[in-house]
Amino acid sequence: MPDHPILKSVLSLIEDNDAKTLRVSFSSRKVKPGDKIPKREAQEVPTLGWNAASGQKFLVVCLDIDAPFPTFAPLSPVLHWLQTGLAAEGSTSGGDLTSPDPAIAHWAAPGPPPLSSPHRYIFLLYDQPADFDTRTLAKAGGFGIRERMRWDLSRFEQQAKLGPAVAATYFLSN
Repeated sequence: MPDHPILKSVLSLIEDNDAKTLRVSFSSRKVKPGDKIPKREAQEVPTLGWNAASGQKFLVVCLDIDAPFPTFAPLSPVLHWLQTGLAAEGSTSGGDLTSPDPAIAHWAAPGPPPLSSPHRYIFLLYDQPADFDTRTLAKAGGFGIRERMRWDLSRFEQQAKLGPAVAATYFLSN
């Protein structure tokens, strides 16, 4: 699989630093960075966890950087999820991150085409700015497939006034 700048940034963030690794799980399966997850096991919205302080708010972006094929990816990155308003459950850090807000882009489960090698799905967790307004980013009628293809992460980071990702992870699926 070819290198990708987003994957390089994820790997540099989590390399030798478990504190920067976002926890992702599907049902009871905990995902470690680089795990291969069959797409049938990743259909439901994932559960996220991180050592967040009480009161902090975050947003998560999930991207497929290999569409339609890892060796030919002109449609990438594809936005698979954009969830705002994430906060640590309860009063202790290290728990699940949950949100009362509707997703800006609902979870789109992995769906590489038949005969494709595994795609890389990258999760990036950001501090959500205090003045963040989801209405400026939400699309009337939601995000369809066209709006998700060739999704410009850098542009989104600028529009949303985000700093660098605070945690990340990735998995492979086909």
